[in-house]
Amino acid sequence: MGYRQSFILGLLGLIPFVLLIAATFITPSDDAIYELLIFIYISYAAVISSFLGGIQWGLITASAERVYSVFLPLFISTIPCLTAWSALLTLEDLTTSLILIIISFIISSLHDYYLYQQKLTPHWFLSLRIPLSLVVIILTSILFFF
Repeated sequence: MGYRQSFILGLLGLIPFVLLIAATFITPSDDAIYELLIFIYISYAAVISSFLGGIQWGLITASAERVYSVFLPLFISTIPCLTAWSALLTLEDLTTSLILIIISFIISSLHDYYLYQQKLTPHWFLSLRIPLSLVVIILTSILFFF
């Protein structure tokens, strides 16, 4: 239940990533628009990373009575958001910003897997989250090497 709607919305959430990557490929890197596109990409990635942490926070708190200690999982769910926010603070160094975005999505994916192992999420949630995050990681890596 909920997989199909979540899958559709997840795919729609990838559209800005794909469009921004495509736009950076057709924009000269010395153009001011290119810098704006990079800023928008990293900003959107930071928002999505924060959204994923919020999902995890909600899952953990909804199942708090089944979890021995909620502090560590709640703490871990804030790390991707703070990492992605740091990417915004380091925009002067594009390499660092992109690496921080990649790290935020890797941590979020690993934590999604942990929450699944703790039986806090259904399998469909993991099978949705991992591929979507992997696409973002791959797209960000392409931007990193471009």
